[in-house]
Amino acid sequence: MRRPLSKCGMEPGGGDASLTLHGLQNRSHGKIKLRKRKSTLYFNTQEKSARRRGDLLGENIYLLLFTIALRILNCFLVQTSFVPDEYWQSLEVSHHMVFKERLRSYTYPLIFASIYKILHLLGKDSVQLLIWIPRLAQALLSAVADVRLYSLMKQLENQEVARWVFFCQLCSWFTWYCCTRTLTNTMETVLTIIALFYYPLEGSKSMNSVKYSSLVALAFIIRPTAVILWTPLLFRHFCQEPRKLDLILHHFLPV
Repeated sequence: MRRPLSKCGMEPGGGDASLTLHGLQNRSHGKIKLRKRKSTLYFNTQEKSARRRGDLLGENIYLLLFTIALRILNCFLVQTSFVPDEYWQSLEVSHHMVFKERLRSYTYPLIFASIYKILHLLGKDSVQLLIWIPRLAQALLSAVADVRLYSLMKQLENQEVARWVFFCQLCSWFTWYCCTRTLTNTMETVLTIIALFYYPLEGSKSMNSVKYSSLVALAFIIRPTAVILWTPLLFRHFCQEPRKLDLILHHFLPV
């Protein structure tokens, strides 16, 4: 003879199973909170893209803004004259491009000539603006190079080493003295640092043959002495590249 079932539809003595069943049912109605992992390995695509929104030039935007602000301060604090080429290589040529007859190569002065032309069209070509706006533009370019140097060292070493290199770069007296001056040497330095960011170094994640060779070519056009630094580096890249013909035909030759 079968024993009667309890109200829960379970046999007598099945109280434990009944409680377990009720517990599972109650849990199914509530929301179970899962622990979130903090490791970057578990970030989803949306979180990564949200992080990138606050980045500029591949780095935190606050780092870039701090560097730009420092270089602008650098620009106004350096009020001495270094060498005549500071003006003859750039500002004098730019001034003649806009206001007088043409004299020299226009590659580097074209940046400042564009600024002068805009000021001229706006009727704002006062002496002070003609002096300071080009230097502020050079300060901005130098700040970009500083941040690129930091990014490169973070890839090749680690963040701690990158911070020290960045600190040394900002504290370098000669860099402070020259990096806001409109010298072709200064622009050559800026282009070289940015080109090294894309150069195929071991551990670099930003290597790009077209970008770095384009910057090298521009540095050479602005100041031919760039060939002293880049000849061995180009030769090194050529020797290490397994697809040499592809490198020459599709990267170096078009540049």
